[in-house]
Amino acid sequence: MKTIYHLVDIAAPRETVAAALTSIERLASWRTTQVSGDASADGEITFTFGAEFNPVMRVVRADPDSVSWLCTGGVAQWADNTFWFDLADRDQGTRLRFRQEYAIELSDDDYAIYNYNWGTTSKASGCSARPAAASPITRVRNRPSPS
Repeated sequence: MKTIYHLVDIAAPRETVAAALTSIERLASWRTTQVSGDASADGEITFTFGAEFNPVMRVVRADPDSVSWLCTGGVAQWADNTFWFDLADRDQGTRLRFRQEYAIELSDDDYAIYNYNWGTTSKASGCSARPAAASPITRVRNRPSPS
């Protein structure tokens, strides 16, 4: 299965970025405006994007160093996918390492769409914080490269 990775340096303290991932109100400011539920550990978050794409996430972990979710419903393509947001102090801000591991195989076009969407929103994950000057490093890992 494929994994989407993003690496983003954010010009905000780690606590600010962690709050953007562990608060319903803060999630609604950068992911989609319609977010409900409980973003703390063992909670459940529902993201409403449109008629057919409304992922429901069980919060597996929510602390200042790492947030992780498991998709439990709302969109078939993400069923049982795992999502990690690992945070580390870096210079005057935070380094966010995002990873989404797919449980089912999708088309390359589907991966490209999801990769692009995460890339555009992961830069905003500090909410009011701006991304640092460096561009995000993104890639989709699928099959091993030919030797």
